[in-house]
This record gives sequence, structure tokens and C-alpha cells, in this order.
Amino acid sequence: MKTIKFLFTVLAVAIVAVASAVEKPKMDVVPLTPDRAVVSILNNKEAMFELSIKAENGELVYYKQSAKPLNSYQKVFDFTELTDGKYTMNLKVNDTRLSKEFEVASNGISVGESKLRFDPYFAYADDVLKLSYLNFDQEHMSLNIYNENGLVYQSKLGKEFNMVNGYDLSALEKGKYEVVLSSSNNEYTYSLVK
Repeated sequence: MKTIKFLFTVLAVAIVAVASAVEKPKMDVVPLTPDRAVVSILNNKEAMFELSIKAENGELVYYKQSAKPLNSYQKVFDFTELTDGKYTMNLKVNDTRLSKEFEVASNGISVGESKLRFDPYFAYADDVLKLSYLNFDQEHMSLNIYNENGLVYQSKLGKEFNMVNGYDLSALEKGKYEVVLSSSNNEYTYSLVK
């Protein structure tokens, strides 16, 4: 019964935290010519953002981080220097990520659908690590905890959509720890001091 009560408490905290902190950015990529496109970003409130473009092989071909909080940004991109192929444009605003695939070809630029993703929620208090994550892509996730000497805890979390977990860390020694939630495509870290 205590476990069920604890899990519902963790879930309630996570839902409140996510609901109050979620950004809802919009990113449009509109082709202008066969080798140029305009990228427009809108957010409901001013925030720092990161914009990147990666090739299909993972190579970073563009990166921009705002120098100050903005609620809009617009830029015309010239893709003439890019080789024909598939690319992903990624926007990160706080804990919200928006990605859009596009393809560069000799006959023009084609743009795919957007994918909205949220970073996991971590909290640590009273020797309890709380984790909440919406696994939209239903990837196999694992949780690892490291101290300065290496791995101290490992858990396979599966590929459930809604991951809400609590971990009792009272048995760990005092010190600094790095918590890593990862899949084959993503990795999120959280630092804590016990």
C-alpha cells in the first residue's frame, strides 16, 4: 500500500512540474526556392533556445544558440552547400524538443512532420530519486547511476510509454552522483549530491 501511495505521489508531482514548465514552441520550415528555406520559430514566452541541423549520419552541419531569451526567430537558410540527402532540424527550448526532418535534393527541399518530445523530470529529496519520462518513441531505456569511481547502480526500464519511478538511495554513501537515463538514440543526465 505504501508503494502505491508513493507512486501516486511521484506521479502527481511529475504532472504538476511538467504542466507548469512545458514550453510549446512552433517551428516552420518553408521552402522558398529549390535550395533555400525560411525557418520560423515562435514560443509563447521568451526563452533561450538551441537550433541545430544534423545529417543522416549524425554529423552536425549547423548550430545556433540564442544570446538572449527570445519568443521569435526567423532565418533564411541556403542549403546549396549541403549534399543531397536527409537531415533533421532540432529545436530545444528549456526541456522541450521539437524536431523536423527534411530532404535536400536537386529538385528542391521537402519537409516532413514535426516531432515534439520532452526531457525527463528528475528530482532528489530525502534520499529518494524521482523520475518521470514520456517515452514517445518507446525505446528501450536504462538508468545508470555513477559516482567518481564508476557505475554504482544499473536498471533496465523497458520501453513503456509512461515511465514514473522512484529510487531509494539511502544505501549510497555521501558524495556526488551522475544519473544517466539513456536509450540507443538519446541520453539525459542529472547530477545530485547526497
